[in-house]
Amino acid sequence: KEVNAERRGAARALLASAELGQGNVAEAVKVLRSIAGARSVRTVIDPVWTMPGNAGGNGRLTSEVQRLIRHARSSVVCSTYNFQDTSYMWEALREVAQTPAVSVTVYVDAEAGSAVEVAAQLPGAAVFRTRSLPGYGKAVKNHAKYIVIDSRMVLLTSANFSFSAENLNIELGLLVEDTALAESIEKQILDCRELLYERVGAYN
Repeated sequence: KEVNAERRGAARALLASAELGQGNVAEAVKVLRSIAGARSVRTVIDPVWTMPGNAGGNGRLTSEVQRLIRHARSSVVCSTYNFQDTSYMWEALREVAQTPAVSVTVYVDAEAGSAVEVAAQLPGAAVFRTRSLPGYGKAVKNHAKYIVIDSRMVLLTSANFSFSAENLNIELGLLVEDTALAESIEKQILDCRELLYERVGAYN
């Protein structure tokens, strides 16, 4: 009864394939209660600030991001409008991009900063810049600012990758540990990547 009527057929088929149908009701109830319990766990969302001086902890955004990136085990996907050479993100991303087990993908704006320089500084990473749409005349803007780590942890932030954003500005990010959210962001960007972005290399 808890399952939407339109999805009950699929749910019934899944239960049957796991041998948890009408013939094994007790075990089916345990599994379904476990699923319901897992889905009821509150998603953890933490604010992450950057503020000048000592207000709110100077550089919290920078230090938090670098720590998480350096502990990545499988993947780092990040997107920013402007990736400047003053950013502390160069070192953290370069370090993890040279780890064979971790894939690093970076999306940047075609006109803010240099995507070619980003690619040159991050050997081993896949770097993409925005492209022009047919009839639009110029590259679309990449204002999405996020980092997804291990398809599990998401940082959505107002900050660009620059010294001022990491140390001097008032910036706010939300750090969310949610696999479904992380995977949906990664899937969305992959689905539209061919249309909106082009890959660049150090010598493009």
